[in-house]
Amino acid sequence: MFGEFEEMIFYHAVLLKLMLAVLVVGLIIPFLSSDCAKTVKRTRIYMFVSHGTLSMIAFSGLIAFVFADMSMTLSIAVMIVAFFAMIMLEVVKYKKILKDRTNSERCMKNARVTAVVYTLLNIAIIAGLVVYKIMEAKSAVPVS
Repeated sequence: MFGEFEEMIFYHAVLLKLMLAVLVVGLIIPFLSSDCAKTVKRTRIYMFVSHGTLSMIAFSGLIAFVFADMSMTLSIAVMIVAFFAMIMLEVVKYKKILKDRTNSERCMKNARVTAVVYTLLNIAIIAGLVVYKIMEAKSAVPVS
């Protein structure tokens, strides 16, 4: 088929697309029900899936990094920081939704706002990294 590096980059790209789909699902979870307990349970499941998907993305990137015998560059460091930032954003989003579960009306309002804000932040991180890597491949930004 093709070399190990190209294959792992392909898997990495597919997993990024899967992560975007998972983020969209997580975005609509608070809008599915008006019961806060159901929203918290669904968000917990979503958080596990999103963490698993982010870990798969990081692992496939690490394997590609090892196969290519690359040195540590600025873009790889930025991807590592982005991984931890996305994990942190998902945890903070879940904690904020969990905090308001006692008051049902406030819970649903805050859950919807929190889901939209934090999901858009995660999508912006992914989009920013994709745009940066495309620009790097086209030699539009310096490779350090």
